[in-house]
Amino acid sequence: MPIRYSSAIDDGKNGNIAFSGIARRNDGNIEFITSEDGMLVTATLYPPIGEGNPLTTEYACEILARSGISYGTLLDELAENIFTVNTERRVLKDLIVATGKPPVAAQAEHVVLFDRFKSEFVPFEDETEIIDWHQVSSYRIVNAGEQVGKVIPKQEGQDGIRVNGEKIPCKVETSSSYALGKNITRQKDGIFASASGKLAQESGKLSVEEVLLIKGNVDYHVGHVMFPGDVIIDGTIAPGFKVYAGGSITIKDTMDAFDVNAKKDLLCGQGIIGREQGFVRVGGMLKAKFVESAHVAVRGDVEIPGALVATKLYTLGTLRMGDKGKIVGGEVFATHGVFCGYLGGSTNPVTAINIGVDFTMQQKLDQANAALRELSARLNRLIDLAKSRPEAQILKLRDETEVKVRALAQNIAELSKQVDSDPGAVVEVKNAVYPGVAITICHVRIIIEKPMKKSRFHLDTVAGKIIIEQ
Repeated sequence: MPIRYSSAIDDGKNGNIAFSGIARRNDGNIEFITSEDGMLVTATLYPPIGEGNPLTTEYACEILARSGISYGTLLDELAENIFTVNTERRVLKDLIVATGKPPVAAQAEHVVLFDRFKSEFVPFEDETEIIDWHQVSSYRIVNAGEQVGKVIPKQEGQDGIRVNGEKIPCKVETSSSYALGKNITRQKDGIFASASGKLAQESGKLSVEEVLLIKGNVDYHVGHVMFPGDVIIDGTIAPGFKVYAGGSITIKDTMDAFDVNAKKDLLCGQGIIGREQGFVRVGGMLKAKFVESAHVAVRGDVEIPGALVATKLYTLGTLRMGDKGKIVGGEVFATHGVFCGYLGGSTNPVTAINIGVDFTMQQKLDQANAALRELSARLNRLIDLAKSRPEAQILKLRDETEVKVRALAQNIAELSKQVDSDPGAVVEVKNAVYPGVAITICHVRIIIEKPMKKSRFHLDTVAGKIIIEQ
């Protein structure tokens, strides 16, 4: 096919330039479009009609050359498509016949964080119908050994080339990066936390803070607090918010005890006020000025110089309240004794003091006794049923239940030995004991029926009774 002419026209789409070879009528032909950025050439191939001459690769290449297309031509693919057009006599559209090479920007080595550790606000998915804003945290927690990011290696820049052979100079990208601070280490191309805590990003430096400082209240601005280390709260804990700490909790204001759990100590600068079915659990010691209407379990000692009002307190240590400390209403379980200024109140509220026992063992014993009562009742029903219907299956169930009853009774006997852990524990009251107070030492109980002044209660293990010293 003779080469005639190649015309260039604006196709009206994004500034692209269209080229079409001028051939004889009915001959095969090619029309192609170069993108505005000069990085892509697409073509439409037209088959011959009737006795027209077929489209040839040579003709197509000449048209491309005349139009200045000198780089990135896909000649093998073009030849295959021309063969298809000629043999199948159909138009082929939007074929890629040449591509440029984009430039590659130069980059220095830099550190990037994984998306889940970035501090930016992450929008909720559209299908999220109900959002519990208590759960929305304002900080990111990492565990020791967890990878938080990666190192992007240095990248040399490369110039690009347009389809017309024009050079595109590469750029130098400035990527944000992080310096490695406290408790952050690099291992090959990975960035890891060497301690558990809060991932902090400050002045371009990454670090892990093992102490969480909350400058204000635990509320909707902060969300529930679940932290592996120590937690320091400058304000208070708003109703309905949880605070869990793998270390100690220090709070400067009065605390609403909805759900607070410290693996180590709990130090409250003011007091603790219970909320509905709220619970406070402390793995170490507890210090607070007062506790009111709360449910508290402590493995260590408890210091409350003010008042303990309508509270259920469990401690495996000693409760110390000082000369003016008051216990009014509620129930106290203190393994190694109670020291306070006043016990009970002038309105005679029911106030129960239990010492010398391990409350954890007592709870297990109570649960085992409840299970034994239920199992014994079932055994009695099976015994009666076996008398009237001595079937093999019923007899088997009876025998299996009897074995379980004996095993549970033996377990209860062992637990009973562990419940009374400190028969030498005492209750000392510096000022007054009011009527209505019940004191139990290792399951030996007395009830105070008349007002008493300074008193000391301890157990006479030989006589099996509580001795009162005044």
